[in-house]
Amino acid sequence: MSALGGAGLMVAGRLPAALAAPMSLTPYMVSLPIPPKAVRGAGGVIRLMAQQSTQAMHPRLSAVKVWGYNQDVGKTAGYLGPTIELNRNSSTTVAFTNKLPISHFLPVNIEIAGSRGTDSRILTHLHGGFVSGTNDGNPYATQDEYGLTETQQVSYPPHPRATTLWYHDHALGMTRLNVYAGLAGFLRMRDDFDTGKEDNPIGIPGGPYEVPILLQDKTFSGGQLFYSPNTTWIPEFFGKTPVVNGAVQPFLRVEPRMYRLTFLNGSQSRFYHLELAIGDNPGPRFYQIGSEGGMFDAPVPINRILLLPAERADVIVDFRGFAGQNIELKNRALPRGVVSPATPRIPSLMQFRVRGPVTTPGPQTIPTTLAGGSKPNLGAPVKTRYITLEEVLDAAGNPVRLEMNGRVFDDPVKEMPTEDTIEDWSFVNISADTHPIHMHLTNFQVMGRRPINGVLYAQDLANARAKAANEPLPFPARPTPPRLLENNTIAPGPYYVGPEVAPAANEKGWKDTVAANPNQVTRIRQMFELPEGAEGSPPDSPQRRYVYHCHILEHEDNDMMRPFKVVQ
Repeated sequence: MSALGGAGLMVAGRLPAALAAPMSLTPYMVSLPIPPKAVRGAGGVIRLMAQQSTQAMHPRLSAVKVWGYNQDVGKTAGYLGPTIELNRNSSTTVAFTNKLPISHFLPVNIEIAGSRGTDSRILTHLHGGFVSGTNDGNPYATQDEYGLTETQQVSYPPHPRATTLWYHDHALGMTRLNVYAGLAGFLRMRDDFDTGKEDNPIGIPGGPYEVPILLQDKTFSGGQLFYSPNTTWIPEFFGKTPVVNGAVQPFLRVEPRMYRLTFLNGSQSRFYHLELAIGDNPGPRFYQIGSEGGMFDAPVPINRILLLPAERADVIVDFRGFAGQNIELKNRALPRGVVSPATPRIPSLMQFRVRGPVTTPGPQTIPTTLAGGSKPNLGAPVKTRYITLEEVLDAAGNPVRLEMNGRVFDDPVKEMPTEDTIEDWSFVNISADTHPIHMHLTNFQVMGRRPINGVLYAQDLANARAKAANEPLPFPARPTPPRLLENNTIAPGPYYVGPEVAPAANEKGWKDTVAANPNQVTRIRQMFELPEGAEGSPPDSPQRRYVYHCHILEHEDNDMMRPFKVVQ
């Protein structure tokens, strides 16, 4: 792979992150915080303010400077935001007001922040939302973003399914800093089946037995959040300490009964391979009932769950039979083929303390089917697009930026799917790492992954681009490159080295983020339907503008994000 460094396509090395003085923080000293629910104000509008405050994340971290989405009624303060609960059949207005300080408390890299300014600007995105481009909170549709004292008011129309979404900042070139500082929160879409109450018709836990769990990793120096200084850009940032719902390695006291846990990977770059364990022995298994796009048609029993940044897993855990036990949420080694340079490794994330008595027995059996759930079954695609995932290196072999199809965010739009059509998008990963690829607007169906000779593909791609530009071939040993497609890539057909492998059982539901592994072609199928508020909009309207990108936030900021537009 390093031989391809001159072509700027493969990873040959990484810039070292500046090291912070390590802090020794005893685990399981803080009870898991549960975000409060957002309160509707006048006219039914949910008003949130992006503010700076402090958060007690651990007894040794009593006043960590953070950002968060706070309610103007004084119900919340500190890290993250309140959980917004909506009925999927209704429309809701949410207003986000920027009340942040003038200067960011984390170091800003001016080159990465770009021409839109380096002050404390925000742009809140409803991740997984079925919304128009101007309500989506993406920098292609809303290029001005929101500066100090300004308010981003958005309308969230009816949603296709009940599910767990999340809202987080998406300011161009600043997403990694703003989310790391704390600008994120849960959003629950409810319906007549997934009511969130114990007496729901699905037969799953609800009420206080439904627990949101947002997984992140942070580094602390001098009792404050540490991020790499602004003298350099790093392709990934891995914190040294697990933080769950804003607390360092917390514990949660649970009754010996069934619980519904919703895991969200809100980290910058870290992947999690989750398992429940009691010491060296297995604990209760997971029964996964949903992913990003909603509930499955039936539970999937599974011992370990892989979560890349932005992925969610909705699970049932049965703690009966474990009374008196302390169960750890472990982070195991990644599955074969999934590649991440995460250092240091974080082996344990939080603890569940199973204690009696049982206040409310709740459901007694895992349901065999899930009322209101669905299984994707899209029709045949009208088009297949190939998207290459690439890392550009400098002369010394250090990463400079990430790209898709050799293009950066500000290059002209090339992906313009037609409204109400189905397309397959195949992500050809010729970089050295796995990328969590997130699509705005659509939920999609994962079709499969197929192995590819990434080295030969990358060489021929470099030659095809050089030939199109009338430049010398960088790999003369392969003098006859294939035809360059209109989107600056080549078809992967001749480079496949095996058949397509079907997705895992817990990947067969609706998704908005998918793991694209190196030396594989990851194929997804999606319909480009426009939501209420965007249907019938003019051809070049911002209502039709969206983005797709890697959800490793350092990759997204520089420059693994591309716009797409839905045309008539």
